[in-house]
Amino acid sequence: MNKMLIGGKKVDKDSPVLIIAEAGINHDGDYNQALKLIDVASEAGADVVKFQLFKADKMYTKNAGKYITASGKNEEIVELLKSVELPFEWIPKLIDYCKLKNIGFLCTVCDEYSGDVLTDYHVDSFKMASYAITHIPLLKYVAKKQKTMVFSTAGANLSDIEEAIRTIKNEGNEKIALLHCVAKYPAPLETCNMNVLDTFKFAFPDLIIGYSDHTEDPIKAPVTAVYKGAKIIEKHFTIDKNLPGADHSFAVDPIGLREMVRAIRDTEIKIKNKEEVEIDPLIFGTSEKKMQECERSLRRYAYRTVFAIKDIAPNELITTLNTAILRPGESELGIEPKFYEMLIQNKVKANKLIEEGSPVKWDDILNV
Repeated sequence: MNKMLIGGKKVDKDSPVLIIAEAGINHDGDYNQALKLIDVASEAGADVVKFQLFKADKMYTKNAGKYITASGKNEEIVELLKSVELPFEWIPKLIDYCKLKNIGFLCTVCDEYSGDVLTDYHVDSFKMASYAITHIPLLKYVAKKQKTMVFSTAGANLSDIEEAIRTIKNEGNEKIALLHCVAKYPAPLETCNMNVLDTFKFAFPDLIIGYSDHTEDPIKAPVTAVYKGAKIIEKHFTIDKNLPGADHSFAVDPIGLREMVRAIRDTEIKIKNKEEVEIDPLIFGTSEKKMQECERSLRRYAYRTVFAIKDIAPNELITTLNTAILRPGESELGIEPKFYEMLIQNKVKANKLIEEGSPVKWDDILNV
């Protein structure tokens, strides 16, 4: 396939491993802390630094309830996310600062509007979170922009992944990178199942394959992924693991990030020279890509379904103005996102009152 650009860096099957330092929400809503994260990523030798662009009320239903963070805190998920929203006005400043620090900029697209905002600033690529993999309308919308799409696959099975790839390609976009990932924070080494990379290479031979790591160790899983042929490694990092935000405790610190970068580059040299690479066999696991038991609760919590964003009266049309595709949290689940366009196009009506914040279920629209 042709070379793709990710954060201004060319990526193909012959290029060096692209190392993405995942800042995510670890800026904690502080602009200067976001700049410090870019400094740390650049100094560590990462190729790209990644943030996340979202509005909390466009991510979770208002009745999502609480979330137990990696550090064990039980917090209201919508309020937690509001506190770490990345203001849209930061985007051009962060892009310029990344250029100054000679590091690529990448950002996760969490909804259609964030995709539009990033497009306005001429980014060359988007990251798609694992929890958007079944959000077919969003994948279609973003794919039309013809940017490189890098998407993680935590909690997904192979059929979810195949449908997502088919959706993107049907929009004429062939610039896809596929990252193996585990939906557990932190992820135990025995859940890595790095042999899944062999499955990805077999099932999707035309794609760039990589690994997004949620383990606490900065070296073992990333090195194993490179050994297995990953061309992209993504890893959460922080300036201080003791900060109170939700994602700091499982992220690597600046020293750990430097160690990871060094280990990846050393592994590339060893592979080129056909030298032995030390691997913990525990990390290989199975080659079957499916939802693991440790991922079940987070898939249930964060994979999106259809929700009412206003009260919908009996006999009222289901529209994009009164519904949205949101993460459920602790709420009941609604209709899967892939059926959303069908509901809108067929002018389906509610057969009962659907209260704001409630899932839209088949029984709410089909039973008379």
